[in-house]
Amino acid sequence: MNSHYLNAISKTTLTIAAALSPLLVGCATTPQVTLEHSTQRITTGAIFPETIVPNPITGGFLSGSFLDGKVYEIDLQGNPAVFIDDPRLITAMGIRVDQSRNRVYVIGSDIGVSERSTPQTTKHAVNLGIYSLTTGDPINFVNLASTRPNDELHFANDLTLDDQGNAYITDSLAPIIYKVNASGEPSVFLEAPDRLVGAGFNLNGIVFHPDGYLLVAKKNEGLLLKVPLDDPQAFQTVDIPRQFQGADGLVLINNNELVLIANRMPGYNHDTAFALMTNDQWSSATVTSEQHIGNDAYPTTGLIHEDKLFVVHSRLNRFMDPTLSPLTGHRATLQQIGTLRTPKNE
Repeated sequence: MNSHYLNAISKTTLTIAAALSPLLVGCATTPQVTLEHSTQRITTGAIFPETIVPNPITGGFLSGSFLDGKVYEIDLQGNPAVFIDDPRLITAMGIRVDQSRNRVYVIGSDIGVSERSTPQTTKHAVNLGIYSLTTGDPINFVNLASTRPNDELHFANDLTLDDQGNAYITDSLAPIIYKVNASGEPSVFLEAPDRLVGAGFNLNGIVFHPDGYLLVAKKNEGLLLKVPLDDPQAFQTVDIPRQFQGADGLVLINNNELVLIANRMPGYNHDTAFALMTNDQWSSATVTSEQHIGNDAYPTTGLIHEDKLFVVHSRLNRFMDPTLSPLTGHRATLQQIGTLRTPKNE
């Protein structure tokens, strides 16, 4: 990263917004979450997160940095501290925590704007780093590109974990979902060049459903895919009443509800979260509510923390689009947009 960008982002902040109305829990016909807007904030330093997840040990958050490839621990007062500094991570993308196995999984990719980017790594480095949740020490580092020909372009983006400790990773530049088993062995879980291609970024957000399938966002077409774990080639497009071009992060609220966060792509500027509900095991879904996050927010993903739903304002488009002005006075934001009603808050 050149000094032009480094000077522009020296005062980056992270904002956490405040509480919203409680909602009804329970059956598939009644939404558990409704999307709304709130404004209370706290700030932190220059981290530029693509993904933020709760840290169940500390009660704070773990955030990857799009800028420097590090993973930061952020407390509830907004104080950041480096938790993982592995030079093999060029840009820290998707992050997941497996508390039962005391592990943190971090996707390492490179789109060419990190301080660690090189011509050799840009659009070629695709890795899964596995670290101790308690110490941040490395456990394993998996080269996903080892499963593919050397001349392909790749950008590993998001990941999810099933209940057996297997990781599934989307590739946004190749029609691939990778799998890394609990022993750290990589493989291609799904490849469909006839159906998972298109201009710009393709596969993006991904979540594991406990009934044995994955839900995957296809960013360029705005589709939601259902991928069975036992027969991935039999994947289907979820029948939804509209397309969500710019679809990025996914948050599974319960078996029947999902929040899809859409940012932007050429011709589409959503910057909006959509709550979806199904009554047929995600063969189809309807939109139950939506919330515009803010102009130029470029929200990338969301998380649940203490029964509250948050989205991340990343503004990462400022890194990737040369037609946009430099990042000055940037406030990366973690904004609350919903509250889940559970028995303890009814």
